[in-house]
This record gives sequence, C-alpha cells and structure tokens, in this order.
Amino acid sequence: MATPVVMSALKCLLIPVLCLLTHPNGISHVAAAVAPPTQPHILFIVADDLGWNDVGWHGSEIRTPHLDELAKSGVILDHSYVQPICSPTRSSIMSGKFVSHTGIQSLISATKPCGLPTNITTIAQQLKGLGYDTHAIGKWHQGYCKEEYTPSKRGFDTFYGYYTGAEEYFTHLRSDTVGTYCACVCRL
Repeated sequence: MATPVVMSALKCLLIPVLCLLTHPNGISHVAAAVAPPTQPHILFIVADDLGWNDVGWHGSEIRTPHLDELAKSGVILDHSYVQPICSPTRSSIMSGKFVSHTGIQSLISATKPCGLPTNITTIAQQLKGLGYDTHAIGKWHQGYCKEEYTPSKRGFDTFYGYYTGAEEYFTHLRSDTVGTYCACVCRL
C-alpha cells in the first residue's frame, strides 16, 4: 500500500493533469467541443523525484488510474536521461538542448541571479508559434531575478505556481533548511 506521503504527492500530480490541457484554438474551443482539433492536444508532465515504480503502467502497487489512462492514449517518455537536480533537467526539457548548452548546470537557488538564457527558445515559445495556447502549473525553477526569465516571458500564456523549489504544496511555504520554513513572496 502507498504511504500517505506518496498518495499526497500523487494527488498533487493529478491537479495539473486537469489544468494543463492546451489546444491550438484555445481553451474555449476545448470546452465547447465545437469541432475536432486540427492539431493534437499536448499535456507534458514533469514530476520531480518520481520513481520508475511510482506509476501504475510499470506494474506498481501504487494505483494511478488517471495517469494510466493518459499514458495509454498518449506517448510515454521513459527512456531519457535527467540530471541529479531539477534546474538543469528543466532547462533541457524547456530548450531541447543538453545542459552543457543551456548554461544551467546546477541548482538555481532563490538567491542566485540567473536563469535560462533568453536567447534560448523554449518549447512553449515554439508551440506559441504553431498557434497553441500554453499554460504551466507547478515549479518553474528556471530563474526569476529578471522579468524576462519568468514563464510569462518565456512563451506561457499563464503560470500558476512558484518560481523556485522546495515549496510545500498546501502551505506554500519554502524550506531553506531542514525544519525551518519561510514564506517566499515573489513579486515582479
């Protein structure tokens, strides 16, 4: 049986599944279901620290029926390489480049004035060029010290989440050291 921590994490993962639906003709088109889409819907889920056996389609005892259904009707990217920390992995996913070409080879901390270089085109910017609406939910962790590093300037129409890592989903507090939390308010 899954632990309460795992179940809580999976519940948090399911919230973005319902909200990240994108379509080239906009959200209102999806809601109205007027005509079949001319381009496919794209739902891209990045789950930090998700283990191989933490999803049902790999034979886990952890039940993930909603994710299993999405996996069955979509594409599972499970033969890829990631970095041991999230910022470099996310920079590769966002840019399609190896981390040695993004300049993000270590963690972007809340006090580090850097971000994914603005001369690198993101997948969201590419999708916008193809007519898609783009939305992001969750952890950004690609820089926010300047407005041009933030999701709304990197191709996303909307962003609901936090700019750095280690925030707790329910209290929105950040842990900078073990056992110590501080509220991080990010205003531009």
